[in-house]
Amino acid sequence: MKLFRRNLRRTALLAPALALLAIPFSAGSASAYSPGWDPATHPDPIGACNGQGPSINLCQYHEVNAWTALGKRHQVSNVSNNCAGTDPQTYQVNWKYSTNTSYSYANTQSLEVSLGFSDEIEAGIKASSSSTETWTVGDQREAGAVVTNTIRPGFAGAYWFAPYVRHSQGWVEVHYNKKQHGHWDWFYPYKGSNQVHIDTPVAWSDGSIKGQLYWAVWKC
Repeated sequence: MKLFRRNLRRTALLAPALALLAIPFSAGSASAYSPGWDPATHPDPIGACNGQGPSINLCQYHEVNAWTALGKRHQVSNVSNNCAGTDPQTYQVNWKYSTNTSYSYANTQSLEVSLGFSDEIEAGIKASSSSTETWTVGDQREAGAVVTNTIRPGFAGAYWFAPYVRHSQGWVEVHYNKKQHGHWDWFYPYKGSNQVHIDTPVAWSDGSIKGQLYWAVWKC
């Protein structure tokens, strides 16, 4: 299989005519309790930030590391083929991709995050200083377009899309209204940690996802 990158700065948001793949970022099943912590000896700060369990007066996300990078490629169109043809064929393909923020612990287990908790996380993440791109925790992002490509006889092809992702790593501080396991304040998983991961798609100023579109071809 060969992948060819298309340098598309922006793409129109068009409804697809075909059944396409839209794969969100994910990191496994969400945990009902703060991953890595024993309920016998520790409270549940992630649950508390989601409004579960004993009441709290502070839930704060502290960012330690942050960077933007091109994410994984996802197939975003059905396969077009010219397997039985004898001449090159031109195809019009409708592709679409959508995704949202993912939250995980140590990149191995996803975290449950409510709307209120998402707001606290966003407050702790450094905002974009660019006028052309942004990232907003919890916002659903989409990109898509109608594109045309030519396939040689005996070959098939499809489109892949790789979104740019803003990666944030840090820890969560929680202050309880009553002592939990002997303490008012808890730091998850510990103060200064980079084990809480938030991966947010980067968008252009018009709200569409920033990324790279790839055309892949292979023999039938």
